[in-house]
Amino acid sequence: MQFYGQFNSILSLLGKCSNEMAAVHLTKTYCLPTLTYGCEILTLTDNSLHTISVAWNNRFRRIFKCCWRESTKPLQFFCKTVSIAHLIDQRKMIFLAKVSQSKSSVLKTLAYLKRNQCNALRPKYGLCPYDGTHAIKRIRYSKIFPLLSRCDFMFF
Repeated sequence: MQFYGQFNSILSLLGKCSNEMAAVHLTKTYCLPTLTYGCEILTLTDNSLHTISVAWNNRFRRIFKCCWRESTKPLQFFCKTVSIAHLIDQRKMIFLAKVSQSKSSVLKTLAYLKRNQCNALRPKYGLCPYDGTHAIKRIRYSKIFPLLSRCDFMFF
């Protein structure tokens, strides 16, 4: 609910004749962290992931005033944005990579126990299994997100 409140506030401040790309950028900057808060440690069910995806896709539909039945993939492509499922997967892989490189033995143990979750995501995107020696940059700027430039990852 907080996501929709922030989203509605941004749209009301921009007004009816607003720049769509400014609205996309502002919602990506201010609303996305609210929508993905804690997703790195949660195991999302299909239903909860679908609910998050609906909120993310409705953002595009409302900004660009398109039909509710149409796909938002072309809009996401031209706005250099990926689906929320890809963003959540990326956040999980980066989080697990950072935790596994921690100096704390407790965090390293937890990362070792959760490595299967990260390794389950990697083949989905054509990446080799994570063994703890890969650099975080390799995960962050891999072929998972070929459409985005490095500046689009500044919120991580």
